[in-house]
Amino acid sequence: MNKSDLAKKIWGLIYPMLIYLAVQMLVVYAIQLLFMVYWHIQGISSADIYRMLTNTLQGRKLLLTMLSALITIPIMALLMKKDINDKKKAHTLVKYKPVHKGLYLLILPFAFFNMKWANMFVSILQIFMPQFMIDSYRGAQAAIFESPIVLQFIAGGIVAPIVEEMIFRGLIYKRTKELTNIKMAAVISAVLFGVFHGNWVQAPYAAIIGLAAVFVYEKYKSIMAPILLHMWANISSVGMSYLAKQIVQQQTDTAGQFSDWYMIQAISSSMLIFLGMAVGMGIIINSIVRPKEVENEVIDSDDTML
Repeated sequence: MNKSDLAKKIWGLIYPMLIYLAVQMLVVYAIQLLFMVYWHIQGISSADIYRMLTNTLQGRKLLLTMLSALITIPIMALLMKKDINDKKKAHTLVKYKPVHKGLYLLILPFAFFNMKWANMFVSILQIFMPQFMIDSYRGAQAAIFESPIVLQFIAGGIVAPIVEEMIFRGLIYKRTKELTNIKMAAVISAVLFGVFHGNWVQAPYAAIIGLAAVFVYEKYKSIMAPILLHMWANISSVGMSYLAKQIVQQQTDTAGQFSDWYMIQAISSSMLIFLGMAVGMGIIINSIVRPKEVENEVIDSDDTML
């Protein structure tokens, strides 16, 4: 592969993320412009328009992100279709028979266990993180938890997983496999997924979920598998966060009674249990889910997860 081809391959890993970011910016600017024009026609002063604009967008970041995702999904679908057509032309497309729908239920506990141990791992990391790392999560935290719970479930639990899996597994991961081996591609796509979240707290969690998503993608040979995993992990996380918040509001705060070392021991024990459960479910999926290749198709010998 010459330098020109390599540059094109690397650019192919970057521009799907840039498209999503560009759509987010355009959505925000378009909505701001519409409000500004409307209020200007109403004769409202520039100073008042700025204040009203700030108040209007406050607490609606998750809604804007959802709108951006809905616009981006068909764009990513076209790019994925183009990649498939390119493989068909090159006679390198590997086809598999669909996995039985019932086997997709195995993804749900696998997603839940990974979500739990990943969250606990991040909780331990936060104890040692300097304040600037923790502060980097404030904006995302506010955008999520200041939004209505229904919007959190729809935007974070349904819409975001679709567009993110299309970008990071359907495009970036599959394209990375063309540059390196499958395990390195899994790590690279997971790291990019973590970095894309833009803060130190979500990044390690996203990277872990990204690796789990690659695993089910390879086992089920369908983009629906990582989408389902991502959806259930997010829905479970939102639901448990909501329940925890309700419980805390009804009880007195006792967190200050425990030392960091005690908290680390308690969380670590639970984390290892859920990690073991996640590994166990992974072993079950690996042994049961075995998609069969469609006959008379070109097979890539490296196209396997384990």
